[in-house]
Amino acid sequence: MKTWRAKKQEIRAKHGAERTEVLEITAQLINLIHRRRIELGLTQEQLATKIIERGGHLRQEHIARIENGAVIPRIDTLISIARALDLDLFNLNGTEEAAATIYA
Repeated sequence: MKTWRAKKQEIRAKHGAERTEVLEITAQLINLIHRRRIELGLTQEQLATKIIERGGHLRQEHIARIENGAVIPRIDTLISIARALDLDLFNLNGTEEAAATIYA
């Protein structure tokens, strides 16, 4: 499994710096989501259940792949996860520091 750093290097080589910036932002959002899940004491399975209850279609296995950096999720997937965690991705005032730490 590739790390975020390896993925960024691969994408930069193939697509340039602009795509790498998008990946960096995505990684920061994933880190914020992961921290929130842990903060709430939820397992990945419990989070998947909350997402399904809200009309989403995300299984625990997919959440694990997202958190481990094995896949790069679409923005609608990140929004679905964030909503289940009561996170507002469009109003992140004061959470920049929490989102700044990304997977190495």
